[in-house]
Amino acid sequence: MSRRASYNYAVDNAAHLAARALRQAEYQRRQAERERRRVEWVQRTSETTSGHLARYQAILDDIREQDLVEFVSTEFHEISRLVAQARSLTVSDPAAARDISRQIGPRLGPLPRTARQLRGQRRAGETPAHRRVGTEYGREAAATAQATPATDQPATPVENPAEVAWRESLAGWTDFLARDLAFGDLTALRQRIANPESAFDAAEVKAQVKALKDKWVGEAEKQRREEAELAGLQEQLAEEPPEVEDLAPLEDEAEDPESVRREAVKAVRGALEEAGFQVANPRLVNGEVVVVGTRPSGASATFNLTLDGSLEYDFSGYRGASCDVDIDAVVPALQEVYGIQLTDEVVAWRNPDDEDATARPQPGRTRNA
Repeated sequence: MSRRASYNYAVDNAAHLAARALRQAEYQRRQAERERRRVEWVQRTSETTSGHLARYQAILDDIREQDLVEFVSTEFHEISRLVAQARSLTVSDPAAARDISRQIGPRLGPLPRTARQLRGQRRAGETPAHRRVGTEYGREAAATAQATPATDQPATPVENPAEVAWRESLAGWTDFLARDLAFGDLTALRQRIANPESAFDAAEVKAQVKALKDKWVGEAEKQRREEAELAGLQEQLAEEPPEVEDLAPLEDEAEDPESVRREAVKAVRGALEEAGFQVANPRLVNGEVVVVGTRPSGASATFNLTLDGSLEYDFSGYRGASCDVDIDAVVPALQEVYGIQLTDEVVAWRNPDDEDATARPQPGRTRNA
């Protein structure tokens, strides 16, 4: 007698259920941790990017206040557009806002210096309205000298004290960034000093220049700090990991088919051995695990298990009804002892008695085990 049938199988023993519960609990824990870290990442990235954008806007405002926009107009307006775009995304899409912020920094960093250089080049090509402070004073001194009768002694040149004070004050002003920032104020002061009606004395010139120096040296230091902060922002952005690196990937909570099959293979071996079979080591044949148990009589039981949950057995080489005895010992044990669920049985072949030469395969039939 021989019989061949197949089932769908699933592992449902206590150990496997416990392991599955642990996996599911771990998955849920990691999922909650992932969500917590994602929320933290979104908040941190949004706050950090907002701070960067505020710094960028402050630098743009400084460029505008210093009347430098015309020298870098195209880049200024493009960066302003990017800042506005990034601001609109800081809440809805902080990752995109951060990426835009990373583009802005390298472009904005050199912009104030470039604008000042271009303005300096323009100034160098222009003729100052007042080359020296004491022009009118010098003309009056020259007219007086012409009206004075000649003597044996050469006339001593008379220099405007305001001019001397101006020159001495600027000579001690070595912060050229501050002098560049103060250019407009210095030009206006020089024009006032050069006006004959203003009657500036040396002390007043020095006091006025010192006041401008104090003001614009402080502004120059502020700009240097801003440039250093901007460089630091770029380093910070470069070191901040992207979201996919910040969050460890999650494994699928679905069971590993291979681990399920391993459990089923162990169950098949155990059931066969307990029924008195000699069981060879399982073999992998064409993607299926094959477990073969044999008896001294020559009868054998062969089980094939696939990854997709299909189990097929073939009990053959039996005489008489002993085949059913072994099947009834092995198959129920898989379910009752080893916790293997067997469903949707399909009997592909059943020969009631191998000694009956007229035996024919029975048509396949399906039932739930």
